[in-house]
Formats: sequence, structure tokens, C-alpha cells
Amino acid sequence: MPLEFWNSVLFVDESKYNVFGSDGKQMEWRKPNSELEMKILTPSVIHGGGSQMVLGCMSAVGVGNLHFIDGIMDKYMYLDILKQNLKQGHIATLQSLSG
Repeated sequence: MPLEFWNSVLFVDESKYNVFGSDGKQMEWRKPNSELEMKILTPSVIHGGGSQMVLGCMSAVGVGNLHFIDGIMDKYMYLDILKQNLKQGHIATLQSLSG
């Protein structure tokens, strides 16, 4: 693919990081008929706390900053984050995407 194409591409990704382990099932192993030992239990946070959403971007020009997301991200917050973190060469590309 031509270099002009890659100069117009912007890769963006968001990810959730948990402070206390996974969101999925967790198992603690113990022998049958033995008492539950506190040292084998995995710490957790009640009511779903203890996680952080982040968003980052990269292009042929370079990488943007890692942005920590507070609350629920909508289309306008997403575009604002990109505008704040993009290098000058990609701002025109972003403006053409936001219409």
C-alpha cells in the first residue's frame, strides 16, 4: 500500500484495566472437607469498583498520549480526546471524520 494511505490511517483503542484481578470467574482450590483459608482467597471490590478505562492512539506520524476516561464515554468525548492527543498532521483527518 502507498505511503499516502498509511499517513491517513489512525489506530485507536480503548481498554479496561482492573485493579483487583479479572471480571470473569475465579476459582480457589482446597481439599475436600477442609476449612476455607483466608490466604487462598482473591481480594475483590464490592459493587464493581476498582477498574480504569484508558484510550490511546497511534499513526504513521507517532503515538498519542494515554488518556484516562472518567465516566461513560460518548461520541463527543471520544472526538474531544482525539483532538487533544493528536499531532498536528492528523487533526485535518479527524475533522473530516467528524463531519
